[in-house]
Amino acid sequence: MSDIASKRKEAPTHNEEQLNNNKKPKSEARREQRETRNERRGHDRNFDMITEAKRIWEKLRRGDIKREEQKQLMKDIMAVITGRVQEIIFKHDASRMIQTCLKKGNGEQRSQIAEELKGKYLELSKSMYGKFIVIKSLEYCHWMRDHILTEFRGHVRKLIRHKEASTVIESFYSQYSTSAQRHELLSEFYGPEMTLFNHGGGAKTLDDLLEKLPEKKASILKYMSDMLEGCMDKGTVVNSIVHKALLQYLTLADDKGREVILGHIKENLQDIVHTREGARVAMLCLSYATPKDRKTIIKAFKPFLAKIACDEQGYLVLLRLLDVTDDTVLITKAVLGELSKNAKDLFANKFGRRFFLYILAGRNTRYLSPETVQELKMGDAIRTSKKDPEQRSQELLKASSAQLIKMVTDNAPTLMREKLSSQVVHEIMLHADGDKTAAIQAILALAGESIETEDHVIQNRFANRIIKAMIKADTAEEANDKAIAPLEFAPQLLDVIAPHLHYFATNFGSFVVLALAEESSTKKTVTKALKTHKKEIASAADTNPGAKLLLELLS
Repeated sequence: MSDIASKRKEAPTHNEEQLNNNKKPKSEARREQRETRNERRGHDRNFDMITEAKRIWEKLRRGDIKREEQKQLMKDIMAVITGRVQEIIFKHDASRMIQTCLKKGNGEQRSQIAEELKGKYLELSKSMYGKFIVIKSLEYCHWMRDHILTEFRGHVRKLIRHKEASTVIESFYSQYSTSAQRHELLSEFYGPEMTLFNHGGGAKTLDDLLEKLPEKKASILKYMSDMLEGCMDKGTVVNSIVHKALLQYLTLADDKGREVILGHIKENLQDIVHTREGARVAMLCLSYATPKDRKTIIKAFKPFLAKIACDEQGYLVLLRLLDVTDDTVLITKAVLGELSKNAKDLFANKFGRRFFLYILAGRNTRYLSPETVQELKMGDAIRTSKKDPEQRSQELLKASSAQLIKMVTDNAPTLMREKLSSQVVHEIMLHADGDKTAAIQAILALAGESIETEDHVIQNRFANRIIKAMIKADTAEEANDKAIAPLEFAPQLLDVIAPHLHYFATNFGSFVVLALAEESSTKKTVTKALKTHKKEIASAADTNPGAKLLLELLS
């Protein structure tokens, strides 16, 4: 039965045979398609002009042409398109030609094109291809920016929610506008009445506006809320102008107003944390959110945690998350657990490491700027969590320490030798709360490697700082330098490197040996072992500061 079915399937039908016989060769079919396309284009009165302009443009757009040739090509193409720019700007290929002319033309040629585009900038900004002409005009024709803003005036509310036009508004706001132009674009978030008042010189910022018209605060916030909800529904919340408006709204609104906006944005906060204002919006949302909302936010963050942690602004959002989330188990599993998968990369990242350092060292200005610390402190005033901050920090440290110590145990050779990672290892070994025996043994194993090993940890400039800190950690007076529990590392290290103590005393490991010589538990043994090598140490002292200090100690 199956054989009969397969034969039926293989046998061609009469209709299929007829279709195959009527099928034209590919070359002939393509020729006919080309002729049909050219015939259709021939009905376009701009076809010949576009064809000629395109021929010149193909040469003009190349990056390897000489300056003189570029000037001549610009003259040629301008002779073709001058006076007819508006007729072709909405066509894909013609749009690219105009963009190239704006990029490669001189001031006079750019001005000529920009003048011809007057009255069309609003319409162009909504076009899939035309929007790029507007962006190029903003970039290369700075004298036209006020005029373009005039054409946009009163339409920003619709443009910022438009799929294509929102790109133009964002480029204008974030890259090409002056302070006054930015305020004017933002003023359209406050309502049409406020836009007119602002344009008339009544106010420069929202604060100025509310100072002069305090009775309008409710209507302004209502208009802003409606407009921001529209942006979130249309997916244009990624734009920095929207972030600024969101920040202004959340700062001024009451609890009910914030709750409405939070309900719209809580699953999309990861889309806005890349800008300064967006990160501040996310921090405010976390501060005002309920525990249930925070779980939703963490769930939305999860696939993007590593990217957020490495962002110049985004990492601050994760620090705020640590400050306001009472459920430390959730943080440890959902956030730290996810970030641990990329620990090597994050430890070595300028911003990525700060999440781990915040758990270990808190608001230490060794790792955070005073401005950042101040900003985090300002957030404490609006925190809605119930736990005492100190209690939360201790619980978080205890819950996360085991994972952090394991990271060192598993990756000590790499982490200790890398500049930024070594600082995280330093804090883990001193301030993590838990059994560090395995991590200490991993470090001692590295110290015990052959002295012929390339980039030995005792001589590596980043690794030996950790080792030096661990030697002194039990007796240090400064809280930052003292281990939270005795490490008893110095005697163990001395046992491992004793046969080569004099060798390390005369090279880049000299400061490690010096630390052992100063530490009470190892001082006697070290000085005794080095006395017979004073001549070698004296020889190295001329160029080695550590050896020089050792020599003084031995004298």
